[in-house]
Amino acid sequence: MTLRVGLFGGTFDPVHFGHLRAAEELAIHLKLTEILFIPAALHPHKMINGPIDFKHRLAMLKLAISDRPGFSVTDIEASLPKPSYTVNTVAALKKTIKGDLIFLVGYDSFRHIQKWTHYRELLALTPTAVFRRPGTAGGLTALQTVLVKALEETPVWDDKLGAFQLKNSQPIHYYEGCQLSISSTDLRARLAAGDSVRYLLPEKVRAYLVRRSLYSPQQLRS
Repeated sequence: MTLRVGLFGGTFDPVHFGHLRAAEELAIHLKLTEILFIPAALHPHKMINGPIDFKHRLAMLKLAISDRPGFSVTDIEASLPKPSYTVNTVAALKKTIKGDLIFLVGYDSFRHIQKWTHYRELLALTPTAVFRRPGTAGGLTALQTVLVKALEETPVWDDKLGAFQLKNSQPIHYYEGCQLSISSTDLRARLAAGDSVRYLLPEKVRAYLVRRSLYSPQQLRS
């Protein structure tokens, strides 16, 4: 059986059930063997008001998936050049993971793909699975428009593959789901205000961040 690994990157500041449910649904939809969570060590678009320290986001991710076989976390971006460019991370993982890799990304991020460093090289490295987050626009037509602008060619939808086929890119899958309306931004605001975040993220994660006052007004940076 060929190993099929979904690469799920993000700041995870903090990780919550929206992230985890998206990963669960994509694992089923794409028939993935594993999902590898990749917390950004230093996100290129968040260098001024950066996230909580990498070690805490890494620790919270490990707690969040500790009871889910097939889900794992890597700290690879801690050892890569800063800031953390996705193309460098995926290229490095391709050298170490034996199997088929699929890059997982929300449409809200993917629609700005032209702003990503060396995005053409990234899309040529592995297939990509774009999923729509709740409360955001999306759909096949919107994704097609993004691809036309970014790659200057008209993608062709393949029903059997469930993906757009392109000449200068690996297949681009689309998944309409993952509709838990939870965001890290909202969680940080609730924590800064002293409000409850119980049942919005795993209890182990909640206990970890509360115990360390990670998102108190003094610690919150974004």
